[in-house]
Amino acid sequence: MNQTTQITAHKVEYLSSLTALRGIAALLVAVFHFEMAVARFVPAAQSMFFEKCYLMVDLFFIMSGFIMLHVYNSQFKDKIQAKSLKNFLVARFARIYPLHLFSLLLLVVLVRWLTDWGNPPIILEQPADILPNIFLLHSFGFTKIYNWNIPSWSISAEWAAYLLFPIIALCINKKKAISVIILILLIVIAYYSIMYLLPRKNPINPAIPVPHNLNTTFDYGYIRGIAGFTTGILVYLLYELLAVRKALSHDITALLIIFAIIMSMHFALNDSLTVLLFAMLVLSFTANTGKIAKFCNRKIPQFLGDISYSVYLMQIFLQEPFSHGIYLPGITGIGRGKQNIDFSSGVLYCVTYLILLIMISYITYQWVERPSRRFINRIWGK
Repeated sequence: MNQTTQITAHKVEYLSSLTALRGIAALLVAVFHFEMAVARFVPAAQSMFFEKCYLMVDLFFIMSGFIMLHVYNSQFKDKIQAKSLKNFLVARFARIYPLHLFSLLLLVVLVRWLTDWGNPPIILEQPADILPNIFLLHSFGFTKIYNWNIPSWSISAEWAAYLLFPIIALCINKKKAISVIILILLIVIAYYSIMYLLPRKNPINPAIPVPHNLNTTFDYGYIRGIAGFTTGILVYLLYELLAVRKALSHDITALLIIFAIIMSMHFALNDSLTVLLFAMLVLSFTANTGKIAKFCNRKIPQFLGDISYSVYLMQIFLQEPFSHGIYLPGITGIGRGKQNIDFSSGVLYCVTYLILLIMISYITYQWVERPSRRFINRIWGK
């Protein structure tokens, strides 16, 4: 998850359309986890759209790489200076870490004192997995399963991408053509390896074959994150071309891409196709000069984008009761991703869940996320 940094040493254009897009994507991730943790109300046989919403994280990575090059490219144009590197890393740390640490420690306290480590403990909340989470190592295979604040694996992957960004930006500025070719090759290799080559296992039942998809988290999530982030960097290079922006500035272009994404997810087409469409979506949204841009600039989409990081990390607290034996009325089936409910009841519960999540996220955005970011940038960012 990421947000355009507005406090920088230089002026950059604020990409409001990506703020709105980030808010929509965060809500779709929340619906995906609602279906996994609480109740599935759209059977996979009818549509795979929500089943495939784990891919919204890849959209986050692409947007992140795009924004980083947009904001920080000039800082690493000729060389990597110590001051520029420090300011970049402090700003990114301030952006992602305080809320990550807050949500993790709050979850640990709740599990320890309210449930006595789960009573009995559940596999997703083992004390031994706390330290890898604290040190942002939980997308590098240091744990045996996605755990604690489950979505935060992507914060670990995002931080890995941040560490590589200055080198990637410098290479692009020095040798653009060869750097682009190498990065494209590495992205293709990374995505292909995740889907077909790496020895992935189902963490709950290792005997079940893992589908050829990109839904890797605790094990090879860092590869997924770096690949998406780098894809976003390359998309930004296209955005810099005036002819490309003009060609993608119309509403019909963005609407066709959105339709293609919906169809790709609905029919569960290859994940790499959806990621490619996400790259096109980011490009079309930032280039758009029509009604879509006007919609994205409205207060509600901007508000959802502003709190999207809190939405992403705080959703675990609305799912936590259902990890400890609580079931909604009308549920059939037992087990993560196997609890089903009829469509109308599911929609009602899910909308209620999203409203509560938005309220909680607004509180953490105002009282944790934003103050912490400002404090860290003020103390260490100069």
